[in-house]
Amino acid sequence: MASTSLRPLPGVALPEPLRATDGLVKGAPPEDIFTFDTITKRMPKILDAVMESLPPAVAQEPLLSAIRELQVEMREGAQLKLLEPTSTWVGADPWNEHLALFISRDQGWHTAPWWVVENYMYKRLLQELARCGSSRYDPFEPQKKQALAAAVDPMAKSIEPLLVMIGQSEETPKGHADRRAALEAAILRSLWGNQADLSLSAGKVESSLGAQGGVLSDQQAVALDLLQGASDRPVIIVLDNHGLEVLCDLALVDSILRLTDVSSVVLHVKDSPVFVSDVTAHDIEGILDWLQGHSSGLAARLRKNLSEGRLVVQSHEFYTSARAFWELPEDLQLAFTEAAAVILKGDANYRRLLGDLHWPYDTDFSDYAASFWPGDGLICLRTMKSGVAIGIPNAEQSKAKAERPSDWLTSGVYGQVLAFAR
Repeated sequence: MASTSLRPLPGVALPEPLRATDGLVKGAPPEDIFTFDTITKRMPKILDAVMESLPPAVAQEPLLSAIRELQVEMREGAQLKLLEPTSTWVGADPWNEHLALFISRDQGWHTAPWWVVENYMYKRLLQELARCGSSRYDPFEPQKKQALAAAVDPMAKSIEPLLVMIGQSEETPKGHADRRAALEAAILRSLWGNQADLSLSAGKVESSLGAQGGVLSDQQAVALDLLQGASDRPVIIVLDNHGLEVLCDLALVDSILRLTDVSSVVLHVKDSPVFVSDVTAHDIEGILDWLQGHSSGLAARLRKNLSEGRLVVQSHEFYTSARAFWELPEDLQLAFTEAAAVILKGDANYRRLLGDLHWPYDTDFSDYAASFWPGDGLICLRTMKSGVAIGIPNAEQSKAKAERPSDWLTSGVYGQVLAFAR
């Protein structure tokens, strides 16, 4: 896999990756215990939810036995295994090139990097499905449908008023303050849409947004300047979750296409189903069909922009690898360079940006991005659901720790809007 040769902050030693064993150290902070619990408890529960939702034709004993064996490996910290090329969704060759490093070190589920094993679990699941004759079955489709069903009320109460605001702002002259205000509202709606992330509720759909905390890193002004200055250039949005979150993201897409002079918005999605709720290219048509019945105007505008090439959907295998964003393949590096800005949605994309490493939380985001990011602009919209972070001033850290000492990094009630402009 050809990739960028840069790495973040080249004058600074790379921190250690997050691992399950972090949580076994005496006096480990809650966020490190969270990592261990995710691998040994939360991820096996995700597989429980998969088995419960399998249709009878798929839920045969060879598959169920293989999934149970996978759960045992995670709980016991077994050694990792190379993947088998059972389907294109597995992507065994590039994955095995990466896995070989950890296998050569005798690293397993608890000692290899958390980011690697978490991604690896989904590839193992797809491998077993393919081995049992279901190579193109999305094991998370039932949860995705439930997520859309749970989004009916938030769509009406939260997103529709935003779409009205965007429409009214579109009638104002370019440069009018109302346009910027509507864009800002769309950014914040997209940010907090991440609270509906299914993977952090063990595959079970939450029917409400939950408590919304504060924004600990607020660089919205830079983000707005990037979008409003993106004249005749594309903006890329790397999507995260299905359900309510993707609906919020599509409202942001609508606002960018109506209120700025971008040439297009390009949605980057997964090439295979992972992380329970992550959006794949196959999901897009179903999402638009759902929108037709709940927000026909938005659905019509999105379909029109798709037909005209102003909205583009692209999938890439990089997003289901365990590689960091400083290991971009050449085609994505070129796409990011050509874009006026890239918007990374959600916690998983943020973790990929940071390599899921133990960076100091007050690391300056602009310095970090400037050291390796290939493009002119980068925006991260992320609610905090893992113990990895940068760009949080010490004062904000202290405030959040005082309010939620046990889970300020992992509860999802705090958010970050981080932005970098070259």
